[in-house]
Amino acid sequence: MKQNEYQIKSKNLTNYSEETSSISNISYEIENANSNNLNSTKINRQISNLKRNNKFPTNLEYVDSYMDPNTGTTSTAFLNQDTGKVTVGMAGTNVHGDQLKNTLNPFNFIKDKQEAIDARGSMLDFGADANIGLNTVTDKDAHFKNTQQFIKDIKKDYDIDTITGHSLGGRDAIIIGASNDIDNVVVYNPAPLTVKDIRGFIKGPVSSLPDKEKDAYIESFIKSYDGNILRIVSDKDELNGIIKKTEYVSAGNEMVIKNGKGHAMLGFLGKREQSEIKAVLDKPKGYQDANNKSFVAAKKQASNKLQQIDTVKANMVQASGGALSSSQQKLLEFLTALSIAESLSQMVEEEMQQLRKMYADMEKLFEKNWEDAQESGRAMGKHLSNGEVLDALNAGSVNENKLVTMPHSKISHKLTQLTNVSSQYDTYVSKIKTSINEIIAKDQSLASQIGDLA
Repeated sequence: MKQNEYQIKSKNLTNYSEETSSISNISYEIENANSNNLNSTKINRQISNLKRNNKFPTNLEYVDSYMDPNTGTTSTAFLNQDTGKVTVGMAGTNVHGDQLKNTLNPFNFIKDKQEAIDARGSMLDFGADANIGLNTVTDKDAHFKNTQQFIKDIKKDYDIDTITGHSLGGRDAIIIGASNDIDNVVVYNPAPLTVKDIRGFIKGPVSSLPDKEKDAYIESFIKSYDGNILRIVSDKDELNGIIKKTEYVSAGNEMVIKNGKGHAMLGFLGKREQSEIKAVLDKPKGYQDANNKSFVAAKKQASNKLQQIDTVKANMVQASGGALSSSQQKLLEFLTALSIAESLSQMVEEEMQQLRKMYADMEKLFEKNWEDAQESGRAMGKHLSNGEVLDALNAGSVNENKLVTMPHSKISHKLTQLTNVSSQYDTYVSKIKTSINEIIAKDQSLASQIGDLA
C-alpha cells in the first residue's frame, strides 16, 4: 500500500510571523519531513504551499536541511529574500509520543518502519537532553561533526546571518553559531550549555574532571565570540525554572516574556509575543537602515564632487591648450582625496551617532537583565537572604560583573575606538585642506577655478 506523503504543519504561523521564531518552530516539522524521507523538492513545494495559504512568512525561502542519522540533530537553512542572508534553525527535542509508545510496546507485534524511525529520533533527542546534565558538549565534539560540515557547505554559497533554535536546539544554536562566527544567535527557552552540580553529583569528582576542562573551554570559547546572543524565555518556562536553581553555564542576554506560558515553542507565536519579539529584534535593523541611508547620501555627495572635479580638470586642460601644470595636477589630486575623505568622515560620524544610540539602549538592557536575574533569584529562593540569593546566582555564573560591568567596559572601549577613528579622519581632512591652501596661496588664479570644492 502506498504511504501518504508526510505533510509539514506550520502551527500558528502566518505570512507575517517573525523570522527566527518561525524558523525555530518549523525546524521540528522539517526534521519530521526528513525522517519521513521527503527530499528537498518535496519540502520546498510544501513550504511554498504554506506561504500561499498564509501559514509561513513569504520572504523565507527553503534552502536545504540535514538530519544527522547518528545524533538526530537537524539543521535547516532558509534564505531571507529581503536581505539576501540565511538563517539556520536547529530542531530541539522532537517528541513522537504515539510512535514511541507503539514501538516500545512489547505486545505490538506489527512494527511500523516509520514509527520505529520516529521513535529512534525521539530517543536520540532524549539522550542529548540527558547528556546536558552528565557531560559538557563543545563545538569540537563528534556530536556536532556532521552538522558543522553542513554549516560550512551552506556558507560556501550563502552568508549565514543568524542561527536560531528552541530548547535543546537553542543550546545547539549557541554552540554552532559561536563556533562559526555567525553574527546573531536568537534562541527560545534554550537548554543550558552545561549543568555542573548535577553532573558532579551523578558522576563523582574524579569522573567529571574531563568535563571541568571542557567547562573552562566552553566559557572561554563563548567569551571570545563577538556576535550577539539573545535568549528569549517565557516567564513560566519549566526548564528555565529548574536550571536557575543549579550551577549552570549559559550565554548572552536574556529577554523574559511575561506571558504566563511554559516551555513549548508555540508559546512564542501569539500576537502579543510576536509583537514583543519583533520590537526587540527590529531595533538593530533600524540602526542598520539609518546607516545604509547615510552611506547612500555620502556616496552621492562624493560622486557629485568627483564629477565637479572632472569638469574643473577639463576646463583647465582646455584653457592651457592640453597640458596641466604641476600645481594644477597636485591640486586636482588633493581635491579628489578631500572629497573621498570628507564623505568617509561623514559616514563614520553618522554611524557613531547611531551606535551611541544603540549602545545606550544596550546599557539599559544590561541593567534590566541584572535586575530581572535578581528578581528571579528572589522568587525561587524565598527562604534565602539577599546575600544568599546573590551567592546562588554567582554559582551559576550570573553576577553584576558579568551582566553589567564587563559589557559596560566593552562598550566604553568600542566607543573610544570609534572616537579615535573619527579623530584620524578629521586630522587627515585638515592636512589635505592645508595642502590645498598652500597651493592656492602660491597661485591665486587657481582659487577661482575650483570654486567651493575646497
